[in-house]
Amino acid sequence: NLTTNTNGQISYDGLKPGDYYFVETSAPAGYTFDSTKQYAFTIVLGDQTTPITVSSQNAEKTHSVLLTKTDSSDAAKTLSGATFSLYKKDGSLVKDKLTTDAKGQLSYDGLKPGDYYFLETSAPAGYNFDSTKQYAFTIDISDSTDPVKLSATNNENSVSLTKTDSDSSTSSPVAGAVYSIYTKAGTLVKADLTTDAKGQLTYTSADLISGDYYFVETQAANGY
Repeated sequence: NLTTNTNGQISYDGLKPGDYYFVETSAPAGYTFDSTKQYAFTIVLGDQTTPITVSSQNAEKTHSVLLTKTDSSDAAKTLSGATFSLYKKDGSLVKDKLTTDAKGQLSYDGLKPGDYYFLETSAPAGYNFDSTKQYAFTIDISDSTDPVKLSATNNENSVSLTKTDSDSSTSSPVAGAVYSIYTKAGTLVKADLTTDAKGQLTYTSADLISGDYYFVETQAANGY
């Protein structure tokens, strides 16, 4: 039960000449230790007034982080294939090309206490992302073995079309026009999309992966 003080030191007096050793029985919170290691020293015969000095070291425990990626409109829908880079708070790279798995998760171990953040570098197909957004977290000094948990979301890709009256000087919106979306190769993506009272239609879907598309008007608005 000899405990280090705020200077990391302990002292013990009254030792007669001979051979001794310390054994660490508990470490500070967040640090590891070897309970079998002996820190040996010798007290020699004589008028010694300067204390014998012994030194020992502890290593900080490392911890892990777990990030889960989901669809922003459906939290139950996890997203694989999102890629992240991990940085320390000062901007130094820890690890890049970390990719979410089939469960929408990625994990990284071996982090010492400190502040970190993730940056997303690519989104899953059909989704967009903000390359400047930092997903920050802190590793605390603790004995916990549970990972720090983070969540991140992606929005599905979307396209909007606005329909107006070609003869109107004010570009009056036209409701009720119906469109279909096709891939450049002519594959139907979505049919029966209808402009609203503002003359607008929006289609949001993970089906809109990177590529070229076109609209085809399939039915004109009333009177057009």
